[in-house]
Amino acid sequence: MPTDADHDGHLLAGVTIPLITALDERGRPDADAAGPLLAHLAAGGVTTLMLAGTNGEGPVLPADAIREYASEIRARWRELIGASARVMVTATGAGTDETLRRLECLADVPIDAVVVSAPFYFRHTEAELAAHFHAAAAHGRPVVAYNSPGYTGNPFTPALLRRLLETPGIIGLKDSSGDPALFGEFCAAAAARPDFRVAQGAERRLAEGLRSGAAGLVPGVGMLAPALCVELFRLGRAGDHDAAATRQRDVDRLADIFAVRPGASGVVVVKTALHLLGLCPPHASAPFQPCTDGELAALRAALAGMRDLLPHAAGLPALPPT
Repeated sequence: MPTDADHDGHLLAGVTIPLITALDERGRPDADAAGPLLAHLAAGGVTTLMLAGTNGEGPVLPADAIREYASEIRARWRELIGASARVMVTATGAGTDETLRRLECLADVPIDAVVVSAPFYFRHTEAELAAHFHAAAAHGRPVVAYNSPGYTGNPFTPALLRRLLETPGIIGLKDSSGDPALFGEFCAAAAARPDFRVAQGAERRLAEGLRSGAAGLVPGVGMLAPALCVELFRLGRAGDHDAAATRQRDVDRLADIFAVRPGASGVVVVKTALHLLGLCPPHASAPFQPCTDGELAALRAALAGMRDLLPHAAGLPALPPT
């Protein structure tokens, strides 16, 4: 069984799964419904979860609902894999005050770190962005900065990262820009601080990110095939980049499911794919809409064509017929 337990011990090292938020039919977080998915991830060798990010619909869920879900998921995850279980929770607000309120709401949840993105809607200067992340770090918990320019619209530059490296409470960066040159600059800058790590969050750049110095990977499609992503990580970190590139092509095949609903965030497609595999409900927060009959047929066909990559954990139901 592949495992990422042989990473260097840093929170961002290894494979982190950006977990969906399982919702009931009324749109309420339902930790019980995430049970099969958690068992599947544990069987695939994953030890670290990131909650309430993009895949987790965090920005559109109430802070108190995230707190309750995070508390329950953390307890379940620790029951599954013991002391190696690690959980981060994302706090995303349109501004610093809202972000801090979300952090405060998590104050009594025993998590390992918070993940903080740049504010969204307004565009901010480098000094304003630095102040935002410093305020989050002053809240007292380890902070992983999250660069997701496609959602925040705010540029995260190497110069900004160098400012953040001066704050010990900011322990790492998850970069989802998909820009390989920028990612390489982040890794080079981070080398100035031995306790700081950079993780690759762009699924089609995992193997490339490891070549550039990534300490970890944060792949959303890892929910479908966690062992594949753990294997890719281990190969890349061991320096077997040709073998890692082969596994990257398999990850790319999985990521092709996003073509079912082009231009969307992928939340509905991922949740529906997981539902077809018997791992979680398909429900997503409004205004997300369920897959149409045509999208569902296309997704079934895509998954059927990737049976060699899909999970075969004990008790997992067979893929429904197309």
